[in-house]
Amino acid sequence: MCGIILMLFIFTNVRAQTSILDTTITIKIKNEPLESVLQKIGEQVNYNFSYNPDLVSTKSEIKRDFNNVELKSILKSIINDSTLTYAELDKQIIIYKKNTIQSLNAIHTNGFVDSIITLNGQVIDAISRENLSFANIAIKGRTYGTITNENGRFKLKIPVSLIQENLTVSYIGYKNAVIPIKDLSFYNNSIFLEQDILKIQEAVIRIQDAKKLLSQAIDKFEENYYNKPYEITAFYREYVNKKSELMSITEAIIDVYKSPYEGIYSDQVKLLKSRKNLFYNADDTLAFKLKGGLNSSLYLDLIKNPQHFLMEEYFMSFSYSLKKMVMFNNEVAYVIAFKPKYYLEDNTLEGEIYLNSKDLSILLVNVRVTNDALDQMGNNLVVKRTRRTIVKPEKVQYQIAYRKIGDKYFLNMVRGELEFSVRKKRQLFSTNYTTVFEFAANKIDTVEIERFDRKEVLRTHNIFIDENYKYDSRFWGTYNYVIPNETLEDALIRIQRKLDAIKQED
Repeated sequence: MCGIILMLFIFTNVRAQTSILDTTITIKIKNEPLESVLQKIGEQVNYNFSYNPDLVSTKSEIKRDFNNVELKSILKSIINDSTLTYAELDKQIIIYKKNTIQSLNAIHTNGFVDSIITLNGQVIDAISRENLSFANIAIKGRTYGTITNENGRFKLKIPVSLIQENLTVSYIGYKNAVIPIKDLSFYNNSIFLEQDILKIQEAVIRIQDAKKLLSQAIDKFEENYYNKPYEITAFYREYVNKKSELMSITEAIIDVYKSPYEGIYSDQVKLLKSRKNLFYNADDTLAFKLKGGLNSSLYLDLIKNPQHFLMEEYFMSFSYSLKKMVMFNNEVAYVIAFKPKYYLEDNTLEGEIYLNSKDLSILLVNVRVTNDALDQMGNNLVVKRTRRTIVKPEKVQYQIAYRKIGDKYFLNMVRGELEFSVRKKRQLFSTNYTTVFEFAANKIDTVEIERFDRKEVLRTHNIFIDENYKYDSRFWGTYNYVIPNETLEDALIRIQRKLDAIKQED
């Protein structure tokens, strides 16, 4: 696998140099693994080392003494692999494979700037090797981005003209990875993130009034978030599983006109590309469909449409507590937990709010419908096949995330997961269904934004899978989308094979 990255995060002092690789250091190494040696070097020069452990053998023991030797010579000696090279970037020393996407420089310089390349990879915990779901993938300082799927995998399509830029990967509680795109490969980039444990000495710890912090965050909405019209090119998916079997899936690339947070105009959606698969059995009378998933994706922009837990006039109805502090994007974030004191007329919510401690922006919100409120929701979320069907919500949860571009934050991701038990009247046993909708921003544009023509605008309240959209055989083209998880991919292949077989029989 070609890729990056294990991050070592260390603080010390070092004198300025033209290049850190030209720095001369003295170090004694006595039968230590390379991983430990690189950490000691990092402590001396105040740089992090970034590398893919699958490329660099970090367990072999080293015994060497270096006295005032250039760092690049030391690395060449202790790593002893002519296929690897080194580069300096943003207080990192990156160890990477030669001749990867570097070859695209020739394409770029020959004028093929409109060509599109696709980066594939996976984001993984460096220690546990667990996949990191819904990690943020973005081009640093640019408007292109995506998220990883439930298996930590991602696919990002970008213009060749951006290969000189850097890819950033961020995840709550982990150190950021910043990777030169030209140093990646096209396939199987394994990006390893290291947990960023907040040390007491790294932050001023004091008792904070969670409600006061949240009030200050609300007061800074206009300062922190982009409050002019902007356009999001986004990927949208919704699917329904019956037990573990895929029943239906709809995927689309959409343009979203985001109206200012204050004003009379609402958000608009225009369809660019779409496809869908339905595979209900003939006797499946319990099948149901999700109501207004696309509308929910827009409505859950909590800065534009704050719910009661983000409205000061309702603060008395909720309990707020500072649960913990975590690192995100190399900065401290407060985690504020909230839960209702009283049942409200709408569906009462509980969850966690992640606040940047520096500018008090809301980075991420996890929201769940309380158990008491679930019973009140009844059939409001789905359309049933028959009136004799009883639908009981078992779990309803959402995740909303924002991404900073320049000095302002924009809506980046909305995900909803709803679980139901469904049964016929007079039937003893129920069937479990799960429906998921995902909205992920791929590109954000703020220049010369205009509202869409009425003829182009989708009705977001409609059942999206019932719409008769024209299928494009070339489908995704240059658009970014969130790749399905492995189970979903297998199901899609299985369904397509059955559909192809049916067509052949006809």
